[in-house]
Amino acid sequence: MTARIAARLHAAAVATGWRMRDERGQGTVEYVGMVVMVTLLVAAVAVAAKGWAPDIGNALKKALSGAITRLTDGFG
Repeated sequence: MTARIAARLHAAAVATGWRMRDERGQGTVEYVGMVVMVTLLVAAVAVAAKGWAPDIGNALKKALSGAITRLTDGFG
């Protein structure tokens, strides 16, 4: 009887370990997906604004390049 309980506990622990490994890295995938979606949205707005409002497209490009410059200032 004790061996049967120990076997069930061991099987449950192994199954939990496999489930935890399956979700490893999921947060990173979600984060990268979100960054890609935002990038596509900004690119679509910039392309759409190029035809009917070039000032908006230029302002967006200037703001993005300024933000990237500020973020990467300490790396160089």
